[in-house]
Amino acid sequence: MQVRRGKVPNSAPQGLFMEQEPRKCKLVLEPAGLCLDVVRGTTVWEAASRAGVRIRAECGGKGLCGKCRVRVRAAQGVSAPDATEQELLSREELQAGMRLACQCRVEDSLEVEVPPEALESEEALGKTSLRGKYRVDPTVKRVVLDGSAGLLATPPKPQALLEQLAGRMAEVGLGPDLRLDLEALRDLSLVPFPEGDLTIVCHKVRGLSGVRAGARHRSLGVAMDLGTTTLAVYLCDLLSGQVLATAGAANPQRRFGEDVISRIGFAGRERGCLEKLQRAVIEGLNKLVSQALVQVKADPGDVDEAVVVGNTCMVELFCGLNPEALGRAPYLPVTRSSLDLRAGDVGLEIPAGTNVHVLPVISGFVGADTVSAILADGLHSRDEMTLLVDIGTNGEIVLGNSQGLWATSCATGPALEGAHISSGMRAMTGAISRVWQENGRLKWEVLGGGSERPKGICGSGIIDALAVLRRTGVLLPSGRLREGAPGVFVDAQGVGRHFNLVAPELTATGRPIGITLEDVRQVQLAKAALFVGIRFLMRRAGLERVERLVLTGAFGARFDWGSAVDIGMLPQEAVSGRVEVVENAAGLGAILALLDWKKRQEAWQLAPQVQVLELAQEPDFALEYPMAMGFPPL
Repeated sequence: MQVRRGKVPNSAPQGLFMEQEPRKCKLVLEPAGLCLDVVRGTTVWEAASRAGVRIRAECGGKGLCGKCRVRVRAAQGVSAPDATEQELLSREELQAGMRLACQCRVEDSLEVEVPPEALESEEALGKTSLRGKYRVDPTVKRVVLDGSAGLLATPPKPQALLEQLAGRMAEVGLGPDLRLDLEALRDLSLVPFPEGDLTIVCHKVRGLSGVRAGARHRSLGVAMDLGTTTLAVYLCDLLSGQVLATAGAANPQRRFGEDVISRIGFAGRERGCLEKLQRAVIEGLNKLVSQALVQVKADPGDVDEAVVVGNTCMVELFCGLNPEALGRAPYLPVTRSSLDLRAGDVGLEIPAGTNVHVLPVISGFVGADTVSAILADGLHSRDEMTLLVDIGTNGEIVLGNSQGLWATSCATGPALEGAHISSGMRAMTGAISRVWQENGRLKWEVLGGGSERPKGICGSGIIDALAVLRRTGVLLPSGRLREGAPGVFVDAQGVGRHFNLVAPELTATGRPIGITLEDVRQVQLAKAALFVGIRFLMRRAGLERVERLVLTGAFGARFDWGSAVDIGMLPQEAVSGRVEVVENAAGLGAILALLDWKKRQEAWQLAPQVQVLELAQEPDFALEYPMAMGFPPL
């Protein structure tokens, strides 16, 4: 049968000439009762994410972390367990319907129960307790033009709104050469002339950046700390220098990958992935800014500037820049310079012409957050040799004083934030944060209060637990769990595989919380990287000890550094002097740069002066790193 191009005979079956619609299946997510139409073959994790149900997947959905455990109500509508699920789930769990949401695919109508512990939480402890009043010399100021002076008096000749505004600005000492941002012109077009006062926002870099109707004297700024794991914002008064409100939450980019390397890979996976990462962080920041404004009964129109800090990858994703070059040697950032952007260009829900200043970065893996931390501590102007250690998903280390600064970045990985740990979780309600031994028995402390049952263990608790196991001889110098020790479970080959920390009847999930041999290996990788990074920096500076150690970061400010020394995470020579803990030096530096123009200039000057030590290029690194994975003598 011959068919003309572009026409389908009425009698012909449509499927012969047109693509068939992909088969749809019904997916019900409980306990929310959410009913979704999904394309057959879609993973439960992908379908839930598109519907706004954020199931934990700290490996970015690659089937590595095992945290996306859900329960399927019937086996007929779902794909059979693959090798990944059979490795991460026990036979009993599979028989009970437990599956990994990122691996199991919808094949037919399906009902899935998502346990509370499998859902992402926006809760974030740490980074939000910064308060205080700081020196003020802002880059922006507001000028109120009195409406009683007759802003739009009948002119002798035709004029535009802008010309009349320029005339009034000249009356208050603002010259005619003041640059005009397009967004300010748009603001001007919306102002209801000729009635009332007028408020203009003047910025040293951007010029006339905003116009507001009425007399609005309140001038606020927002400092933003973009952590790989946690976002934090600090709402400040640009007139008084007071930190008015803070807000923090888990970084929503975590569902695309727990660390920067996995996010770099996701950004380049396919078209649209970079936009997803950028949109996720902007949406997260917008929520936090809104929360902070509500706390002080302000609105977005009161915000006149924002300052942003973060590691190099986070800064580039915030700006919508492709971080691909950070994922391959020689690991180059798109730019090392500071940036001045418009809020509207990145999607922040504050006035579109508001200036957004991004502090400079030092290198591909030593970012604006490190510059900000140096600024906050004043490390570059001190006489004593100081070691500043910011521990999180990435570990940044700075050593030096007014005579010179050295910095390096080490791949501590997400294990210290609870990821890739069998019972691991972030520092949030229900997490075991401290472990110690008392009268021969293990004790623990849970975030959220004494009556809170533990759901898992966060980084500080893991460090404590390993230190206790090491002191009691349960953990051997090689990292093995001593077979025959109380609480150690062995496999069929007689190898110690698991140490039970909390019995299942005492947990909120009904599953035991413990330390596995694989967990120990993950911590060994992280702690060796930090240990060697510190040793190499000290060697480069010719030091045998430091006079002052500063620990900071969401994790670094909340762990027992004594336990870290016991497991070989911090060298003894690093803690032989004064040890100080700073809540969030990066966030504090962002606040200072927001409030004080001179601090911003300091950041511009100090960033190029920091000498970067690339650990992987050091001749002895390949030898010393594996040696540092062992645990030191008791």
